[in-house]
Amino acid sequence: MTFFAIRGSRQLTSDEFLAHLALAIRLENVGVLLGAGASKGVGGMVMSDVWALLENEYADQIQFLRDNKFLADGEAGNVELLLDRLEIACLDGERTGADLTKLKAARHALRKVVLRAAILDEKLWSEPDQAILNPKLSDHIRLVSRLAGNRQPGQAAPWAFTTNYDLALEWSAEALGLHCVNGFSGTHDRAFRPSSFDLGLRNVQARGEARFGTYNLYLGKLHGSISWTASKSGSVCELPSTSVKPLVDQFIASDQPDNWPGFMIFPGASKFVQTTAFVYGEVIRRFTEFLSRPNACLIVNGYGFTDDHINRLIVSALQNPTLQLIIYLPEIDRLGIYDTLAATGEAIRPNEQLKRLLLTQLPQVTVRGFGAGGFFDALANDLPEPAMLDEVSERARQLEVLLKQATNIQVSKKSAGSADAEEAVAAAEAAPAPGNGFEDLL
Repeated sequence: MTFFAIRGSRQLTSDEFLAHLALAIRLENVGVLLGAGASKGVGGMVMSDVWALLENEYADQIQFLRDNKFLADGEAGNVELLLDRLEIACLDGERTGADLTKLKAARHALRKVVLRAAILDEKLWSEPDQAILNPKLSDHIRLVSRLAGNRQPGQAAPWAFTTNYDLALEWSAEALGLHCVNGFSGTHDRAFRPSSFDLGLRNVQARGEARFGTYNLYLGKLHGSISWTASKSGSVCELPSTSVKPLVDQFIASDQPDNWPGFMIFPGASKFVQTTAFVYGEVIRRFTEFLSRPNACLIVNGYGFTDDHINRLIVSALQNPTLQLIIYLPEIDRLGIYDTLAATGEAIRPNEQLKRLLLTQLPQVTVRGFGAGGFFDALANDLPEPAMLDEVSERARQLEVLLKQATNIQVSKKSAGSADAEEAVAAAEAAPAPGNGFEDLL
């Protein structure tokens, strides 16, 4: 398949794109935003899969939603928005004493499907310690490994933001021995404490400069997680996967709509009257904060730009002139996308936010796509392996050596007033710098 990538209004060759990507992930701040498409290879579902499952197995509930105007005829709606509408309707029905049997049955069906989409491969639950050997998780592990491995000395650990509820990123980080900082801390009571996002790890035994990698991955789950639950005290806690899976299986197998385990997902409007709004608000704040940092790069994959609140944050963040946005978009037309978009809108059918973003042709925005070239495995393979010798760091180190030599010479010149010392200083000052000259080191 023909390679396609475009930056601003200029189409890039494969070598140009990979060089740009290699430079971008070495910026001071690096993160990824992953949507449902990123988990499809591990057994997850994209929105079309979710709706196909709903229509095949829960046709009566879908028809009830259409008959009662929760869904328009023929509409494949947003599951999270639909669940939000149902939650508000249930709360209102409880207030008025209405019969909620069918309403709760429809909500129960939607919750089941969303949980099934977040389960991924069953072996990851039964053998979490074998995640490194699971071929379905290999692309996630490769992504996390290369993001972390390309961090340079003194740079912050990479961020991973996701709208998914699944645990693919957590399992991948743990398989690599990385500490996953997701806002929860504690051993037996893992409660949400946002201050943990401000903490990092370092090796107290290390001496000198640690040249490669990092010890942790920052994880922001923008729509909640299958492992989050509300405690009796009103706080939000994280459960281990061994505790989560039995609850998930029991709920999916049950026909009782009132046995919801309390997983903190579906952050709709109704949630913002509850204490859990604090958790979602804090994670969104961290996403906004990341986008505003200087010299930042955000790589987007598997995200269909269907969440307006996230779209607005991304578009607004482009006011940061040092932000680089790299989007993997399988649907992009490789033949004159911008002209075609402007003329007919037929080459790609994005929502209005994405369409406007593409038409701006900002040099900060790079799009990689067309078919398989925009999939998650393409991103994992495109990311460069951590370099064993970084040219920029090597030049900086040479500069540091030269400065130390100059300092030592000045000290010798002051302390020894002999002609030999002066001759040594003169010879050192006249000596050319290594490489192409001193200015090449800057």
